[in-house]
Amino acid sequence: MDESPTLETKSKKRKQRATLSCFDCRRRKLKCDRELPCRRCIKGDVASSCHYEQEKAPTRAKRAGTDQTYVHDGLPLPPLLTGSSRPQTVASPQSDGSTPILPTSNQFLCDKIASLEERLASFTSHSQRIRSVSGQRLSDPQERHDEDPNTPLAPLFKGHDYRTFMFGTSCPMTIVAHFPELRPFMKEIYPNSSLARAQAELKSIDERARSSHSSHKVLNVTSLRKLLPDQQTVTKMIDLYMNTFETTYRILHIPSFWQEYQIFWGPSEQCNSDLEAVVLAIVACVSVTRADEVTKHQPNGSTFRNRAVVWIKALETWLKRQSNKHRTLASLQVRCLRLLALQVNCLKTKEIYQEVQAHMAYMRAIGLHRDPVILGKRCSVFEGEMRRRLWATSLEMELQASIDRGTPSVLSAFEFDTAAPRNINDNELHPAMAELPPSKPVSVFTDSSFCNRLMQIASLRIELIKITNSIHSGPSFEETLRYEKRVQQALDSLPRWSDPRALQAWTQLDLLLRQFLVILFTANALRPDSTGDLEVRFSKLGCLDSAMALIDRHVGLIDSGNFALCCIRSDYYRAALIICQITFHAYRSADNMVARSASVLFDDAMTKAQRLLEERCIRPGRGLKQYWYISAARSLVRIQAAPNRTAEFKRQGTEKPSRIIYRTLSMQDDNLDDCFVQEVVLNESCCGTADTGHSHDIDALCGGLPADEITNSNLRLDELDPIDTSNWMLDDYWLFNDFEPL
Repeated sequence: MDESPTLETKSKKRKQRATLSCFDCRRRKLKCDRELPCRRCIKGDVASSCHYEQEKAPTRAKRAGTDQTYVHDGLPLPPLLTGSSRPQTVASPQSDGSTPILPTSNQFLCDKIASLEERLASFTSHSQRIRSVSGQRLSDPQERHDEDPNTPLAPLFKGHDYRTFMFGTSCPMTIVAHFPELRPFMKEIYPNSSLARAQAELKSIDERARSSHSSHKVLNVTSLRKLLPDQQTVTKMIDLYMNTFETTYRILHIPSFWQEYQIFWGPSEQCNSDLEAVVLAIVACVSVTRADEVTKHQPNGSTFRNRAVVWIKALETWLKRQSNKHRTLASLQVRCLRLLALQVNCLKTKEIYQEVQAHMAYMRAIGLHRDPVILGKRCSVFEGEMRRRLWATSLEMELQASIDRGTPSVLSAFEFDTAAPRNINDNELHPAMAELPPSKPVSVFTDSSFCNRLMQIASLRIELIKITNSIHSGPSFEETLRYEKRVQQALDSLPRWSDPRALQAWTQLDLLLRQFLVILFTANALRPDSTGDLEVRFSKLGCLDSAMALIDRHVGLIDSGNFALCCIRSDYYRAALIICQITFHAYRSADNMVARSASVLFDDAMTKAQRLLEERCIRPGRGLKQYWYISAARSLVRIQAAPNRTAEFKRQGTEKPSRIIYRTLSMQDDNLDDCFVQEVVLNESCCGTADTGHSHDIDALCGGLPADEITNSNLRLDELDPIDTSNWMLDDYWLFNDFEPL
């Protein structure tokens, strides 16, 4: 019996399945989407090591088949690299059934290079055809910016699919995106560093705390007063607020507030739900800015911050219970104070732009963007001035939120005619007055000087925000110079008040304008360096000078013990980033003028910027990521200046952020009562609370009315009617032209 065919069949090797996954996914036995890099490697932060054995991973277009083509602007795409065009890694089986012959390594590489060159040529010709049809250039944003100086900086997108976040030109994170050398350097120095070990320890503490506490803790309180600290502490915090935030954002009427506050802590402790909410909002605004007490830390932030977060959640519950029909001044004040508290405590940082825009829409819906003079006798003089102050405060919050997000202000799309608040002190304003006193000269500092001056420069700021965050074209260099002149004139016109209370007001007004000098020159300053390009050189020098002055303003404020602006503004972070990037490229270029100027101020600017960021890291317990970016950028620049000390600077780049983590770990608080509160339930029973229809006993509502009172002539049928007849009869509707001209 001849067994040779059977033996020959057994001797044949089984054909091995082609390797389709990348090396990492294959090693971990996971499904791979065959991108380069694949999505799993991107999520695992190992995108740089994603590679495929022998063959290149196909692109998305090839998933539908190697012969399928797609159309863009009416032109078919060139065919992707098919199996026939790839270098064959395994020869065809020999007719005699012998083992396939593998090509040499050199031959394989030559074939691969030839195929890639052929593919590149096909894509190049295809892109040229698309340009001829559509008239548009398909180059990367940096290339377009290089050839067209008026092209704005490409925005930064985070995420994919529907889970994206967009940050525009004026957003500080956009500068990080246009600093391509920074991220690889951070990825290089982070593994096995002191920062990685510190973060691992911090993460383990957080996991232990979460495992031992409820993930959704609900706090029930009978009134907002129960959440307040003792009277002495509250009074100190209110004094701090009056000397800091209330000198800029005008939300309260100070004499009226103190008058009600004295009654609030009186012997009878009368129930006043509105005042409770206002006081709680005030202490939430200054909880982390106190200089008289050192905070402890918990896994998700400082103790002061976590306590303020509970207060903010309670305020949100209180606001939901307020009637929109029977609106009070206190409800509007709490809305403004809540936004300020969110910024100070770094809460909802990703949603703060949406929160501010929703607040501005609410203010427009109730008509604060129209001057109260058109209301006539329906609005008193006092109420009209408070409306102007609240509008000026809301306007400032919206403008700054638009700058930090990198979008044009919504105020550029509609008109408003609310006049600036009078430059008067609060003791000159009272509810019973019939006429406002005349506004004092701008050189005299009053309680409302900031808001008064703020409205004078509002139109310039709205215009600057719109032009710098345009998605089509940025300002030309000539336009930039004209805007710079206007900003400088506005800065020169700021009065230098001698009143000690004016320090924050003057500093913030200076910052509101000076930040635009940095933003205006950033686009030109980030263009590739050209020794003979005077526009680029001038822009870089202008950025350096303005950024350094901006950081100095912040440092001067915290030297006085005022940490208010340090916690709510990010302009010093933007300034530090742009100084790092300009200095880094100055050391690599032949422009000695920029290099000398940058080297003189670099170390001083970075030391001050890190001091500001450290205060933000310690006080609310947030902002470590920004500190890590600045620390790494500083080390990268110093390596460029002194390559012989590379190892030392790399170590310093991770040591400084790790010291902050270990400092917070040394101040851990064992009491975690406020740490994981997710919701505050308000079970108020005192007067002043809006009736929601669900918080009262039905027997209590019906049991106190005697039967014989039904026939009382003072009780009209309208009061028993659930329909609001004033709405049906248009009793309270009126037009602007119903009144005689003023």
